[in-house]
Amino acid sequence: MKKGVKCNLLLIAIILFCNQAYAVSYYFSSTLGNDDYTSLQARNPATPWKSLEKLNTFFRNINTGDSILFKRGDVFYGSINVTKSGAVFAPIHFGAYGTGKKPEINGLATLKKWKLVGNGIYESNCETTGNTLILNGVQQALGRYPNKGYLSFESHSGNNSITDNQLNEAINWGSGEVVIKKTRWIIDRNSIVSHKGGTITYRAGNTTYVPTNGYGYFIQNNVKTLDQFGEWYLDSVHHSMMVYFGNKNPNNFVVNTSAVNYIVDVRRYNYLTFDGLTFTGAGNNAFNIVQSKKISIINCSINLTGTEAIIASYSPFLTVKDCIIDHSLSGGINMDAGCVNATIANNTIKNTGLLPGMGKSNSGTYEAITSFGDNTKIEKNRIDSVGYNGIYFGGNTSTAKNNFITYFCLTKDDGAGIYIGDWSKTVNKKVIGNIVLHGVGNSEGTLHTNSMQAEGIYIDDNTESVIITNNTVSLCANNGIKIHNAKDIDIFNNTIVDNGVQLRMEQDHYIATSSYIRNNNVRNNTFFAKTDTQQTAKFSTHQDDIKAFGQIDSNFYSSPKNLVTAIKSSSVKNGKTVNSSYTLVNWKANSGKDRFSSELPTEDILFEYNASNEVKTITLKKKYTDVYKKSYNNKVTLDPYCSIILVANKTLTLASN
Repeated sequence: MKKGVKCNLLLIAIILFCNQAYAVSYYFSSTLGNDDYTSLQARNPATPWKSLEKLNTFFRNINTGDSILFKRGDVFYGSINVTKSGAVFAPIHFGAYGTGKKPEINGLATLKKWKLVGNGIYESNCETTGNTLILNGVQQALGRYPNKGYLSFESHSGNNSITDNQLNEAINWGSGEVVIKKTRWIIDRNSIVSHKGGTITYRAGNTTYVPTNGYGYFIQNNVKTLDQFGEWYLDSVHHSMMVYFGNKNPNNFVVNTSAVNYIVDVRRYNYLTFDGLTFTGAGNNAFNIVQSKKISIINCSINLTGTEAIIASYSPFLTVKDCIIDHSLSGGINMDAGCVNATIANNTIKNTGLLPGMGKSNSGTYEAITSFGDNTKIEKNRIDSVGYNGIYFGGNTSTAKNNFITYFCLTKDDGAGIYIGDWSKTVNKKVIGNIVLHGVGNSEGTLHTNSMQAEGIYIDDNTESVIITNNTVSLCANNGIKIHNAKDIDIFNNTIVDNGVQLRMEQDHYIATSSYIRNNNVRNNTFFAKTDTQQTAKFSTHQDDIKAFGQIDSNFYSSPKNLVTAIKSSSVKNGKTVNSSYTLVNWKANSGKDRFSSELPTEDILFEYNASNEVKTITLKKKYTDVYKKSYNNKVTLDPYCSIILVANKTLTLASN
């Protein structure tokens, strides 16, 4: 190394050391603080500043390595507007001091002075953004018509209007929003322009999805919809919040609405750490991060968010770790392709996107984690109760590993616990050691109300280069693992049990750019159908090419009583669709696949999983054998994020013919 380079590095190190040596802490307490204290006094926890307004006006005087500390147990109303960067080894730190629960940054305002305007509707002056309404700590949906479910429309004109021949013209819906379920996976909110006869004309806004005839819609954000307790409407022109209380007294309730759009707004500032804080009640996003590098959100709670808890754009090296995200109306964590090298780990994300029409329009909404940046790690997150996909990710060399996902596709479907759909080429994606349970599905507002399209792991159109290994998928309404117009997918060592279909490979090539299912490797998996109405595997194609799908072998299949329908295929031969059903033996003979695969009985089976970070020991009441013929007498131990299927010894017969 040249002498000049060494000197420059030494100088940088000295500067960084000096910055860290002189870093100071500023203390804030909403209960004990005073904004008239000097900046020197505010460095003492005995004489803290009081408000976020003081923090925001002082922010440009904060230096790299400084800390802003909030008193535990205190609540601070408003938002944090970041106007200074930290440094690579000396980030600006937002944290807590004292004892008690996490300090709370609260973006809500309380509505009071209610006035009855008639028919159970009360109004209160509302000078805030009013994007949400929270009644006694519970998020409320906008007033809607009808109160439940969807109306249906017979026809549409482009992405501008829908026509429902049964729509009653007695009520004119010439304002507000029409919420349209345009596909199974799209619920769009569109501003109404006019209502004439059965036709509602609307503004397309930023969504290009076109309605599907026969699908559903409802009306919201109109005062005429208010007829159930807690329904609300904001008259932004007259600054009035209207809420239906019926015969109840509104003064007996705590009613909050959003006073700020973003609780933390970071635009083009870098090296910031938020640790041990609570963020409540953003009208839009709790964290709004734009073109900002190395932002860390650690051990924080984010509650009652109007859209996403955390949204980031072109912000590399984002870390979200050990956080709890609860009740976000549109999404938990949303990161675009510019958010490379992100780490999303050990978070609990629950109750996301559960109110139809309250999330954002378009795709990529009502999801717990959405991520498209290269080299992203999504690991050991617990996702519970989400309106659509648990995890939707992409990006080169990105990984979803050891996540526990349960109860998803609750608001819309044709989604999954873990979903990958590439519309631009990325490679080397990995889905490893995840446990995915309870894909429910929601067919309301569609033409096929008896079909619940919830998949466990879904590899969709144009995707390639994915490794799916050591995952457990169970209790999904549709498919355990679904491969749709995708190629170069390795599927091995997975346990897929008690789903509608365990393995689904579907090629329809419905658009010109769709991939063909090719070069896939499916080996050493357990595909276990518990009932004779389920299939172990199903293969379909728009042509005669199932044999070209890839290598499928050395798997373990269940053998339900109705053996003839264990494996199904559908292909087109000489212009005609041919549907076939097979036992494993017949499938081997006809397809040339699964030569070394085996069958398992379905009687007296024990299925166990371990969705924790610790080894789990399970006591056994009888002798069992696993699919590899290993015996277990008194107990079985499971490593973290693993599962096992055990067969009682008396019923075990592995057929390899």
